[in-house]
Amino acid sequence: MHIQFSCIGGFANLDLNFKIDTDELPEGKNEELLNLMKTADLPNAHLSKMAGAKAQGADSFSYKLDIADEKQKQSFAFTDTTAPEEIRPLLDYLRNLAIEIKMAE
Repeated sequence: MHIQFSCIGGFANLDLNFKIDTDELPEGKNEELLNLMKTADLPNAHLSKMAGAKAQGADSFSYKLDIADEKQKQSFAFTDTTAPEEIRPLLDYLRNLAIEIKMAE
């Protein structure tokens, strides 16, 4: 599965972006990511609330997430205020992974 993730905003005005194939992650990280994706249940997220949402406040983040596998491609957009509770752990994990990848560069 291919994931493209971006996170922008916050006090530090972060601009984090990465693309990754989940098969390239270490086994533990891959398993944790897949579990978080399953728990987030992205296909059933209430997208009507999220369409065109922008971060509000100096410390808010805006997220964009594209997920593609051999069957389909899905795109999602969230902010800290519009992301459903069940999706937030996934966004936190991806943001931390993006920071880890950026620090390794």
